[in-house]
Parts: sequence; C-alpha cells; structure tokens
Amino acid sequence: MPIYSYNMLDSKVKFFKALGDETRLTILSYLLEHSYCACDFSSLTKKDQTTVSKHLKVLVEAGILKYEKQGRNIIYSIKNREIECLLIYLGIRDVKPCCDGQQASGFCYSIKADNRINNAVNERTEDRTDN
Repeated sequence: MPIYSYNMLDSKVKFFKALGDETRLTILSYLLEHSYCACDFSSLTKKDQTTVSKHLKVLVEAGILKYEKQGRNIIYSIKNREIECLLIYLGIRDVKPCCDGQQASGFCYSIKADNRINNAVNERTEDRTDN
C-alpha cells in the first residue's frame, strides 16, 4: 500500500475512533452550539478535568477540534465548517446527557426535528378534541 493511502486511512481511523465514545460525543454536541473553554466541560460531562483533557486531546489529534489559548483559558471549537456539517449530518448535535437518568447509558439520542413533528401532531390532535 502506498504511504499516501496508509496515511489517509490512518487519519480516517483516528476520526471514527474519536467518535466512538459517549463523553466525546457529548463534548462535540456542545461545541456544535458554540465554542467552550476546556474548564466548562467538567460540569457539562460530569467528568473530572483530567478525563476531559484526555478526550479533548483525542478530538484535536483526530482533526475534529481546534483550540486557541486566551490568557489562562483554552477555548475549543469545531475545526472547520466541513467537519461541523458532517457532525450535524451524523446527528451528533442532538446527543446530550439524559436529565432524568432513565436510559441505561445515561444518554438520550433524540432527533429534534422528530420531536417538533410529534409536538405539532399532538397539538393538532388536542385542538381537534377540544372542538
């Protein structure tokens, strides 16, 4: 296998492995909203700062995130628009920790568009029963 092909394959493997962890998916879902300081992720993920730092490093090395130092803080964001679009397409924006903790994994995987459609259907049904 040519070296170029091996390097390209290696970078894709890193990319998809980086997506294979619930904590990293949660971090990405928040970063799809806006940039965050590294210090914010401990409370968002309910993980200690050392664990969060390791996850952020994996995401940076996979080419998914970029960071910028601002004084004592490190601000993380999605590396570029192309990756942002891909993550949204994969449904990662809608991955958030469950607030009720009823899921076995502790995470809810919901699609907001489906929720909006269901809410609209329910509202129409309620309107019809009220009349």
